[in-house]
Amino acid sequence: MIPEYYLFDEIGIGDCRAEPLGRFLAANPGEVTLRINSPGGIATDGAAMVAAIEQHGNVAVQVSGIAASAASLVMVAGRRVSLHRDSMVMIHDPAALAFGTGDQLRKWADTLDKIAGVYAATYARHTGNPVDLIAGWMAAETWMTAEEAKALRFCDAIEGDEAAAPVAAFDYGKFRNAPAHLVQMARKNGWAAGTPVTGKKETQHA
Repeated sequence: MIPEYYLFDEIGIGDCRAEPLGRFLAANPGEVTLRINSPGGIATDGAAMVAAIEQHGNVAVQVSGIAASAASLVMVAGRRVSLHRDSMVMIHDPAALAFGTGDQLRKWADTLDKIAGVYAATYARHTGNPVDLIAGWMAAETWMTAEEAKALRFCDAIEGDEAAAPVAAFDYGKFRNAPAHLVQMARKNGWAAGTPVTGKKETQHA
């Protein structure tokens, strides 16, 4: 049986961190499956997961629900990526909550620009799309259906015979261009009152 690992929470929380994922991959050098249903989270943790997945080299990714922000960065690192037909993918520029002087904030803005460039290169490397094109999609906060993600080479296949998993609980109104049905779902289910970690915003998301 192929070992499986689940990223079904915000990146950077519990098992959805680079360290436990790295231990799992080290303990299972053969083919593994990584299942994702995550709204994203800490961008640097997502980048560390990308490195671990690339180094392993035999990770099949399956998305059910959503792979947004840092979770979409992790997603594209898989050897083969499949999405449930009802899934969604989102890419955007990294963001941060910051406090400091004008000079400190300008330096932090420059750092965020550099991080965005690195992540655009990661998406480009795995999808074959030009970096400049990816950067434009990130700046616009681009949401993709499974069909759109496949057309843009963010996934290799679409699956839909099994029942779709509910999207991860999250306040999708925090995103700039989240689809209306996700924002409405968050409000209806009470997710808009707080994230799974109450009162904590994503400090960085990719």
